[in-house]
Amino acid sequence: MGILEDFQCFFAPKSILIIGTSRNEYTANGVVLKNLLEARYNVPLFILHPYTKRIMNIPTIQSLADLQTIIPKPELVIILTRHNLIETLEALGQNGIKYVLLQTDLIYISKEAEYEKLTLQIREIASQYNLRILGPSMIGIIDFFSGFTSSIIPIRSHILQMTRKNKWESGVSFFAQSGGLSGACGWWNLPQPVPFAKVFHIGKQILITEAEMLEFLFNDPQTRVITLYLKSISADLIRVARKYMGIKPILFKYVGKDQNKEYKFQQAGALEVENYIELFEYAKVLMWCPPPSNDKVGIIGPSSGAINLLIAEMRRQEIHLALLRKENRDFILSRIGGSTCELGNPVDYWPPKEFVGTQVCQVYFEASKSLLRDPNVGTLFLALEFFTEIEFDFGIFETIQKRFPEKPIIAILIQAEHEGAQRIIQIGNELHIPVFINEVERGVRALKILWKYYNKIHRSTQE
Repeated sequence: MGILEDFQCFFAPKSILIIGTSRNEYTANGVVLKNLLEARYNVPLFILHPYTKRIMNIPTIQSLADLQTIIPKPELVIILTRHNLIETLEALGQNGIKYVLLQTDLIYISKEAEYEKLTLQIREIASQYNLRILGPSMIGIIDFFSGFTSSIIPIRSHILQMTRKNKWESGVSFFAQSGGLSGACGWWNLPQPVPFAKVFHIGKQILITEAEMLEFLFNDPQTRVITLYLKSISADLIRVARKYMGIKPILFKYVGKDQNKEYKFQQAGALEVENYIELFEYAKVLMWCPPPSNDKVGIIGPSSGAINLLIAEMRRQEIHLALLRKENRDFILSRIGGSTCELGNPVDYWPPKEFVGTQVCQVYFEASKSLLRDPNVGTLFLALEFFTEIEFDFGIFETIQKRFPEKPIIAILIQAEHEGAQRIIQIGNELHIPVFINEVERGVRALKILWKYYNKIHRSTQE
């Protein structure tokens, strides 16, 4: 069995047994079942609890011996208690159950020798019965495609269902060495939603390692971009990243101190971000934008202020303004006007002939076509700094995308009125156009990451 098939049971199990759930749904041990029920993950679900016959209207079995009455056996077991842990694992193995999420902490072991003894026992049982165990001390898993979650942190069902509702075919998978940051993805709603695929935190990794989980993500067809929050970087993580370099983008935020490991991870093709939010802001660019043909850009904007903010960051990132061909430059100068310089790029249409949306819409439509048809333009930046009177239907870019599908379009939304901004974001989601909200410089850095991945990392593996 390959790594994809072997690990898939952790993310889309066909049946589930929960051991150690609480009757109180607002405790850490109770919220796992609450999340599953609210997510409507519709598979056979069993609960082992010795003191009650039903929890949240789900029938229970009272002992490990009752496992024999369940046919077929549950595919995945979620263990939320350390009580009789070795006995429990032994019983699971004897009943032919192979996949276990060990989500309980083992911090009650006060002495290191006692902890080592327990982990050795767990490894021996796993080896004897061929158990596949994730954990212990893990926050859990969220799979946005299957709808499965084992998170011990509350999950909002509308967030979990967003991927399926939008019918995304692939998404961003986030693997964090932080339970809180991974679990937060179950309630966090970004201004422009990121299409998530899988989110997980695997804790102490007694058996299955983080490197194996990273390798699974490289093989997972639902994962398009991998994002990592790392406190430490192992040699095995570096090895896996190097093995699959250029197959999928890896974005990572490292908060540790080992600069040598950090450098080696970068050399293995992983792209480091400056701050945490950029893991997801850059991921949507890597998700939605085609590879740019060059590092030259065309810009359309409503003022020299917005345009100069873009150009200042472009200089720092070594991204350049495209020099237009004569016919495209002449078209822009004759048809657009405004404050556009004699080079025709960037297009500064301010002031417009009229303060109406139809006039501004025509400017963006004509200027976008002229810039994108120019072979010297690799990417189009749209600076959108508007008020209600000049707001236009952003849906015009559906036609433009179809005409120029090979060129990235990135929107920068600057100081827009709230309702107009929401409409731009909504259409950006539908058209898969990344929108950066009041983050001019971040939009430029995102393009630099896109260019670096395709021009250096991905390209080097194809030659």
